[in-house]
Amino acid sequence: MRMRLPPLNALRALEAAGRHMSFSRAADELCVTAGAVSRQIRGLEELLGFSLFERHHREVRLTPESKIYIDSLTDAFSEMERSTRRLVDSRKLNYLHVHCAITFTLCWLVPRLVNFHQRHPTREVRMSTGLPGAVELGALPTDVSIQIRNEEICASLAPAILSHPLVDVDLVPVCSPSLIAENGLGDDPARWGQVTRLISSARPNDWQEWVTAANVDVDPQAGIVFQSSSLAYQAAIQGMGVALAMKGLVKKELASGELVVAHPLVHVTGTAFYLLYSQAAAIMPQIKEFRDWIVAEAAHPRAR
Repeated sequence: MRMRLPPLNALRALEAAGRHMSFSRAADELCVTAGAVSRQIRGLEELLGFSLFERHHREVRLTPESKIYIDSLTDAFSEMERSTRRLVDSRKLNYLHVHCAITFTLCWLVPRLVNFHQRHPTREVRMSTGLPGAVELGALPTDVSIQIRNEEICASLAPAILSHPLVDVDLVPVCSPSLIAENGLGDDPARWGQVTRLISSARPNDWQEWVTAANVDVDPQAGIVFQSSSLAYQAAIQGMGVALAMKGLVKKELASGELVVAHPLVHVTGTAFYLLYSQAAAIMPQIKEFRDWIVAEAAHPRAR
């Protein structure tokens, strides 16, 4: 059961008084009297069962515990203010904000985004690599997010968050053609200890899952570590080693011959990149435009 929170006005009075270390300055900020601030804090102290201030002649001091509490209140009120400003601004502006991890953005979305721009040349698009949580996304009516999820997670988010599968996350080892020529690789386990594994710190468990499924006896944590999967893919193209790629994100490189499959086993993770947006956002024209476009793109044969 959720704990019952103190009244919001009392928390605002406490936060302002603690930040200013003055009841009168807090009263000026909140457009009330100093007596009203004092009464709100007294009521809060009675509710909590202990004092939040050490009161001295003409000054008040925070207790160590209340200082920690007030710092957290300041952060919370600041975040509420930012979220409210974003919400109000989004109602005024005509932009689309896409939140998407860097690898999907670089490898899949950006090469196709020119097509969306050609269809909707006046639509301003903003891209971010930070991924919002479900609560934050639910308060952003001009925002969509592309995240790795599975059917169960998406079902648990409904109906507040709507979802559409785009690209399956199936893992396959890839490398440059020259590395295959030098090392052979294929499904011969003995050869895999000779090559460098290119590891993405954003997906640290991928190699462990794949070597278990493939029955390849190598250390899944040994190799060169990159901050993102897209960097590991580029290193593979340059012949540095073998990267474990999300197959749907390296279609172009496999088709062109820049990369080749280093082992026949494709590990199906049961997850996919999903387009996510709030139910409130579903009525916004920019969300409808982007949803219809990207779902059609994902259904295209070259995206499968």
